Amino acid sequence: MKHLLVIALFLALPLRPWAAPLQIGGTLNDFTLADLNGSSVTLSDLSQDRALVIIFSSVVCPASLKYDIHRAQIHHQYAPKGVHLISVNANFNETDKDIKKHYAQNPVPFTVLRDPHNKLADHLGATHTPHAFLFDAQRRLRYKGEIDNGWGVPEDTTSRGLWDALNALLANREIANTNLPSFGCEIRRMPRPTTATGTSTPTFYRDILPLLQNRCQNCHRPGGIGRVPFFDYTEVLAWAYQMRDSIEARIMPPWKARPEYGNFKNSRRLTDTEIHTFAQWVKGGMPEGNPSDKPEPLAFSKSWTLGTPDLILEPEAPYPLEAVGRDEYRCFVLPTKRDTGNYVSAIEVIPGEREVVHHVSVYIDISGKARLQQENAPAPGYPCFGGIGVPIYESLGGWAPGNTPFVLPDGIGRDLPPNSDIILQIHYHKIGRAVKDLSRLGIYFAKKPVQKQLREEVINSRLLFIPPNIKRHRVTGTITITRDQHLLGILPHMHLLGTEIKITATYPDGTQKPLIWVKPWDFNWQETYVYKTPIALPRGTRIALEAFYDNSADNPRNPNNPPKLVRWGEKSTDEMCTAFLYVTHDDENLTTDVK
Repeated sequence: MKHLLVIALFLALPLRPWAAPLQIGGTLNDFTLADLNGSSVTLSDLSQDRALVIIFSSVVCPASLKYDIHRAQIHHQYAPKGVHLISVNANFNETDKDIKKHYAQNPVPFTVLRDPHNKLADHLGATHTPHAFLFDAQRRLRYKGEIDNGWGVPEDTTSRGLWDALNALLANREIANTNLPSFGCEIRRMPRPTTATGTSTPTFYRDILPLLQNRCQNCHRPGGIGRVPFFDYTEVLAWAYQMRDSIEARIMPPWKARPEYGNFKNSRRLTDTEIHTFAQWVKGGMPEGNPSDKPEPLAFSKSWTLGTPDLILEPEAPYPLEAVGRDEYRCFVLPTKRDTGNYVSAIEVIPGEREVVHHVSVYIDISGKARLQQENAPAPGYPCFGGIGVPIYESLGGWAPGNTPFVLPDGIGRDLPPNSDIILQIHYHKIGRAVKDLSRLGIYFAKKPVQKQLREEVINSRLLFIPPNIKRHRVTGTITITRDQHLLGILPHMHLLGTEIKITATYPDGTQKPLIWVKPWDFNWQETYVYKTPIALPRGTRIALEAFYDNSADNPRNPNNPPKLVRWGEKSTDEMCTAFLYVTHDDENLTTDVK
C-alpha cells in the first residue's frame, strides 16, 4: 500500500524552487555527465531518436527502487520504437562506489549517468526520485512528472503519466497531461553547512550524533529497517531537512503513545529539548564541529541480544518475496517438538531480511490446524493477510523496528504447552528487488519458579459499523475486572481507518487512571506498550475504550474509493477495535505446579 513507503525513509516535497526550470515546450540544454565507468557522455551525442526519456533515480530511496523494474520495462517496450531512456542519479551523498555496487547487483539495460552537482537536475527542475522527463526528437520538453501513481504496485495504479505521454507522442497525438506531480524522496542537493561560531550552536559530533545513537541508529544502521544509516555526517547532512520536519511532526522516531497517558519502558519519544536541539542545528547551518567530540560508536548485535536462546526455531526454507507488488502477510508454522511444557520469559525475533520485514507477531497453536494450512500451501508458510486463520491459544509477543525484547520479571511466564506449534506472522513490504527471507525465533524459558502466568484481558467493540463519508466516527467499549490483578503491558489494535484510541481505568472508588492514548494511530507502527511499573487493577475496576475512525475520502489510508460501510473483520480492509491487556492475577501462585 502507498503509505507503507514511509517505514524506512522520509518522503518529502521539494524544499525550494530551482531557478528558471525548463518549461513544457522548452529545448533541452546540452550537458556532459559521467557514466558508471567514469566516461563522459554528452546528451547531444546520444542518437537522435524519436524521443528521449530522462528519469532521476536513487539507489537508496524506496520509491525509486520500486520503479527500477518500470524503467527496464519502459526501455524494453519503447526502445524498439525509437525511445532512448537514460537514468540520472543527482544525489550528492550517493557515491560512485555505492551506485556501481547497486547496479552490479541489479543490472539494467539502459545508461546510468551521474549529476552530483545537480546541473541537469536544476535545469529541468527535477525534485524527486523518481521524476520523469520526456523530450521529442527536437529535444523539446513534452512531459514531466510521475511514471505512474501506483508507488510500484500495478494494482494500485490509477494514473499512467509517462506511459500515456509516450504513447501519445509516438502516435503524433496531443499529450493530455503534460505536467503531473512527482513523488518519492527528494533529490539530495548539497546543503551549505557552516562552521559553528560558539558553544551555543549545536554541532554534529557533540550534539547530534549522540542523539542519533540513542534514538535513531537502532533502525537506521547497516542491515536495519531504515535504509539510510545515520552514522556519517555527510549522510545526515543529505537528509537533515526531512529529518527535522519528521522529528518536529513526531513522525520519527515512531512512538505513538501520548506522554500524559501511561509511563512506558523503552519509549522512543523525543524530548522537547532534543527536538529543539536538532532544529537549532539545522537552523544554524548544520555545522560539523570538532571530530574529537565524536562519541564511541555503538555496537549492534548481529545475533541474539539476550544471549543464546533455549529454543531456536526457523521455517524449513526461505520465503521468496517478489520485487514489487502489494504487501504480504505470511504465516510460518514452527513445531516446538517438546514433550514437556514450559513457561516463557522472553522471545526474540531476528529478521532475515530487515529491509522487507515490517513486523512480526508470534502466536501459539495447540490445534494443529495451522500446520494443515501450511502443508496445503504451495510455498513456505501460508498466506494470512488480516489474521492467522486458526484459533489462538496465546500470543507470545512480536517484533517491530526499534523494539527491544520484553523480558518478563522473575516469577512471571507465558504458558507454552507441550508439542505446540509456534506461528510467525510476518508482514512483508517489497523494496524493488526480489529477496529470500529466513527469519528466526529465539525462545527463553523462565529460569526461576513461575508464580504467575501472564494472561490477557480483552476489551473491544465487535458491533463495529463505520458509515461512509464520516471523518470522526466514535466507537466505545467497556469491561469490568472480576479479580484483583496487575497490568504489565497493553496492545491497542485497529486497522487503516483508525485515527486514535484511548483506554482509561476507573477504580471502584471513582478514581480514574489513564492507561494509554495512541494519537495519531498508525497501522504500520503497532506497539506492545510495557509499563515501567505494573498498574494495580482491583476487582470492580471498569476499563473503557474510546476510538475514532476516518471513513472519508480525505483519509489517504482509506482502502475504499469511494468510501463504503466498513464492519468488523479479519482483513486489513475491514476494521477492528480491540485492546489486549497483559495482566497477572494477584491471588495466583503456581509455585507448587512448576513445569
